[in-house]
Amino acid sequence: MASLRRRLLGAALLAAAAAAFGVAATVAPVIVPEAGTASGNPDLVVPSPVSLLAAPALLAVGSVLLVSGGATLLDADLSARAALLAPALGAVVALALGTGIGTDFGAPLAAFAASEALATLSAGPPGTIAAGAVAGATVAPVVRAATTEDTVTLLVGATLLLASVAAASADPLALATGGVAGALAVGALWAVDPATWRP
Repeated sequence: MASLRRRLLGAALLAAAAAAFGVAATVAPVIVPEAGTASGNPDLVVPSPVSLLAAPALLAVGSVLLVSGGATLLDADLSARAALLAPALGAVVALALGTGIGTDFGAPLAAFAASEALATLSAGPPGTIAAGAVAGATVAPVVRAATTEDTVTLLVGATLLLASVAAASADPLALATGGVAGALAVGALWAVDPATWRP
């Protein structure tokens, strides 16, 4: 019975993660490599004024829920090192959405073919959103490392946090929203899945 309940919880967490990623795909800024500005840089489509705040938060939450939900669905223990997948996933999805994969599956090929688009992707708003998503999603492995006394993962998590702060130091709001959202996601998991998250 406990296993069935955990699997249902895992399915619910995966559905919530999919919903977070789906909403993030609609609000994340997207570069358009084919259409350049007068300076030669590609255009950036920002769906709403709050995109730079909402996208990192949604990606951080989606990453944490996806990793935790996958482990819960398989009725497996989520180790601190497996939780390190969350920040990696947040960064990859953020950069993929920045290339426009949410609207056209082949869009990343066009973005990666143009050096100006790559520069905008890494140093512009998509890069800032990726850093915010990493900062928020890193809360999961740090908490798991603290509760399981995994020093190596704790050091890796701290390094990821510092790297994300350095990468997005020009836009601390993206870091703040990503970090708060990641902490709230872990707090919710602490409440609904105590067998995994509490010591």
